[in-house]
Parts: sequence; structure tokens; C-alpha cells
Amino acid sequence: MKKISSRVFRLAAVGLLLSAGGWAQTAAPAAAPAAKVAAAVATPAAAPAKVAVPFREDFAKLKAGEVVPDFSVQTIAGQSAKFSDYAAGKITVFGLWGASTGAAPQITAQWEKLSKKYAAAGVVFLGIGGYGSREEFDQWRAKAGEPISFPLAFDPLGKYPLAAKTRAEMTPEELKAEVARSREFFSRSISQQLGGVIAPYPTTFVVDAQRKLVGWFSGTQPTHNTALGNLLLRAGVKLAPEDIPERVYTREESKIAATPAPAVAPTEKIAVGSVAPDFTTIDLAGKPVKLSDFRGKVVVLDFWATWCGPCIASMPHTNDVANRYKDQGVVVWGSCTSDTRAAFEKWVKANQEKYSGFIFSHDPAERLPTRASQKLYGVTGIPQQFVIDREGKIAALVNGYLPGEVLLDAALAQAGIKVDPAILAKAVVDQQKREALK
Repeated sequence: MKKISSRVFRLAAVGLLLSAGGWAQTAAPAAAPAAKVAAAVATPAAAPAKVAVPFREDFAKLKAGEVVPDFSVQTIAGQSAKFSDYAAGKITVFGLWGASTGAAPQITAQWEKLSKKYAAAGVVFLGIGGYGSREEFDQWRAKAGEPISFPLAFDPLGKYPLAAKTRAEMTPEELKAEVARSREFFSRSISQQLGGVIAPYPTTFVVDAQRKLVGWFSGTQPTHNTALGNLLLRAGVKLAPEDIPERVYTREESKIAATPAPAVAPTEKIAVGSVAPDFTTIDLAGKPVKLSDFRGKVVVLDFWATWCGPCIASMPHTNDVANRYKDQGVVVWGSCTSDTRAAFEKWVKANQEKYSGFIFSHDPAERLPTRASQKLYGVTGIPQQFVIDREGKIAALVNGYLPGEVLLDAALAQAGIKVDPAILAKAVVDQQKREALK
């Protein structure tokens, strides 16, 4: 799935991004088309188990069955138009795509086929390019390959105008103003107008003939056709046997899938001044590694996972910190949490040499509630670093990482490590920038 420029997206989408979720299609035995559709309508005798449904009904604030708000687009000819111009009295499938990337060829090919096949049944398809310039959108259209006959349009919001300075170059005041500017800009996007969130792209919506939301999904294959087929059926389209998806989900299944798991009271994050709990992990060679092994050292306990992008992004700096302060008795312990042993071993074998300042190990509890990061330290998000002093007490915490920050250096100073005053001064500014992003 394509993503908006990370620099723009981080500023614009703090707290707003609606995750695409990587839903996998659940396999089901083959059945006759009529039987599959009937099964979706029938009420099951017992409540079904929670399954991975590749679509959702509610789009944040916009609930299924509610009228989709009208919004403006720009036609291929450059004229202003409304969504309602396309959707009036029609069952409408519309996609929010990247202006420069459009949709994958297999998706546009499927839409092209279905748009022609079901036009007489009152079904219309509409592809909308956004989060980019009109020039980028036109370039994608020119390189799209197979001709596209269903309507295409452009989000007139256009491309976010980048600031003259990078975030690292901005003062805290400038960064605060930039965050406000980007939030205001993206608040006018089609996605925000619909549900009050920024959706990943490509995202597909299905709307019935009364312009009421049937459902939506993000991503491409292998779940695209299954999700689209299910939503078209729910919108009242009589699909040909060859177009009925292998799995037709009941409404109860999709509602259960959208129901969040019962909230579990989080463990309170361990406080500065507390004794750091000891725990045991296993290194790449299969040997135990525990906190008490580093008694008398200043320890940077770094909870991370191989799937965590910000964790990996923080490692070059943390590795530099390990090498810079090792002569003062600093060790960096990278405790892999919420991850599989196989993923840990594969990643460490490929990267150990690059991050030689780390001592890497893996928590065998993996994702269980008994994992040390959650049960003992109260960690709810990673990367999360704890600086532990020579007496085994928590001296400081560093939550997350943004490129160029030196907050970890400043945290080590809290444990008695000598840090260059210029670095400490920069850390003050880095913390002010963190506040500006809230």
C-alpha cells in the first residue's frame, strides 16, 4: 500500500490515521453461488466466531446506512463537479487513490470489467486521485496502460505545500505553526470530509442508490475482489455467478469483526526512581540474558520489535550513543518484545554487525501479557527506552524517537553520565519540539 510522504504524513496525521489493518481472507469451502448468498442472509443458529473480514461497515464518524456527505472533485476536463453528480440514483463504487500512483493495474482492470458489466444495473465506478498535484495525476493517467473508460476525478485540495525548512531545522514555535498548518490543510481532504480521519490509500467505498454508505476497505489483492463482491451484494447488486466471492460474510460476522476486544486495564508504566525489575531473555546463541547481568553499569533498556519501523529508525542513533558512552560504563540492551523468535533471529543475523553497540535478546513470552515490557514495565508502545542507573533504579524514560533527537543522551545525564553541554542544550529544544507536535 502506498503512503503519503512520511514527513508530510507525520505532521498531518497525528492521531488521525485510520489503519488499513492487513486483513487476510478466511478460507471457506466452495459452494454454489445461490447457496453462498443465502448463507449470508440466513441467521446462524449460534453466534459465529470472530473471523478476519476484509471490509468494514463504519468509516470512523460516518456510519453504515448514513448518507455520504457530498464533496467536490475536479473532472478530467478540469471542471468542478460534485460526488452527487456521479452517484445520484446509482450504486457507486469510488476509490481514494494517490494522485501519482492511481490504483494497481489489476484493480483498474477489475473495475473496468465490472463497470461495463453492471452499468445497466445502475452501478458506477469512480476513481479519485488525491494527496498530490494535478500534474502528477495526469502523468499517472497517461502511463496507466490499459484504457480506463469509467470516470476519473481529482481531489482539488491538491498537494501539500512543503515548508521551506525541514522539521529538524524548525524552531519549536515554527514547528507548532507547521503542525497547525498541515492539520488545517488535510482537514479539507475528501477522507476527512467523509469520516474525520485520513485514510490510507487505496481505499474503496461502496454506496447504495440512496447514497448511503454500505462499507469500505483499504488495500489491493488478495482481498480486494472478496471485499468488493461482498459490498456490492449488500448494496443490492445481483452479481453473476462468476463474480460472487468465494466467501460471503454475514452481517453478524462483519459486526463482530469490527467490535474491539474487551479493554484490558494497562499496567502502570514504571516510574522514575523505581527499582528496575529483573527479567530473563534469550540471546541469538540461546543463552539467557537478564538485567542483573549488567549490575554496576548504566543500562539503556530498549524495548523494540522487528516489525516496528520507528524502533529500527532509532537504532543508528542508539548505536552511536552506545559507542559514545561505553567508556563511562553504558550498555545498550535491545530486548525484542511482542515478536516471534524466528523474526528476531532472522533480523539479528542480518543486522548484528551494523549495530554492534547493542546486546540483542528476545523475550520468549512474545506477545503474551506476561512479556516483561508489559507486565513489569507497563510499556504500551515502542520504541520505549528506560535508562537504569548503577544502583538499578529507573533514572529516565525516552518514549519513541524522531530523527535527529538527542533525548537519549540527556536521559543518560540523569544517570550521572557526562554529556556535552551542547548536546544537552539541543535536547531541551528537541523536547520543546515534542511538545509542539501534541
